[in-house]
Amino acid sequence: MSEQPAPRDFVGYGERPPSFVWPGGARVAVSLVINVEEGAERGAAPGKRTEFDYGARAGIWRILRILDRHGVRATAFCCAAALEANPPVAAALAERGCEIADHGYHWDTHSGLSIEDERGLITASRDVIAASTGMIPTSWYSKDGLNPRTRETLAEEGFRYESNSFNDDLPHLGADGIDLPVLPYAGDTNDSGLMSQYPTGAAFADHLIGCLDFQLNDPRPGSSVLSVGLHPRVIGRPAYAGALDRFVGHAVSRGAWIATREEIVRAWADSTAPPGPTAP
Repeated sequence: MSEQPAPRDFVGYGERPPSFVWPGGARVAVSLVINVEEGAERGAAPGKRTEFDYGARAGIWRILRILDRHGVRATAFCCAAALEANPPVAAALAERGCEIADHGYHWDTHSGLSIEDERGLITASRDVIAASTGMIPTSWYSKDGLNPRTRETLAEEGFRYESNSFNDDLPHLGADGIDLPVLPYAGDTNDSGLMSQYPTGAAFADHLIGCLDFQLNDPRPGSSVLSVGLHPRVIGRPAYAGALDRFVGHAVSRGAWIATREEIVRAWADSTAPPGPTAP
């Protein structure tokens, strides 16, 4: 008999999410996520040159220079094979204090795997990423989603949170009772849209800025998170990189808190944890 996933939670925080502010009094936390996947893509024939090569050779460095100029850090969703193929990128991410998250060894297929087989994939990629960067991955994000017991495995293996969800504007605990926070990711603020609905980098920048400005003025009470997905082979192109530069500059000027995902989860936990017992 196959295992059943935890029931979906359609209620969440409801009409009144927790009322708190991010560090520095910010209302919106911005999470910049660099997807380091070059060399790990599915179906890549040995020796075949693709657009991924540009991301590894040039795009990633352009992204890092933009972040350096604004003095902000990102979270890197790292495929182990991509770091093995490009040690200078692994070193640069670590030297800049970027958060390192596990994005699989390759674009691995996890759907339908046994708990033992999936654990083997997760720990193998985690160990290679740790060896490549000198940093133990904090989190895990799969292109292939979750199996019924994936979260159990992640908690047992020491991951601090996971991002395999698109279901809220804030971190939350899952519906399965496992002590592993979820920081939802986002698809609508991802640079992959430059391959479809956004005709120019300027249009993508306008989209991100509009999203941030709405969240800053949202009548919804409380704070929120804006996750921005970045791919070196896309946003690292000269035609598009200006969108990232413009958005980050705007976010800084508006007082948004640009932080790693681990920092966001930690700040959320500190702000929403129930008070401890009063000392006698």
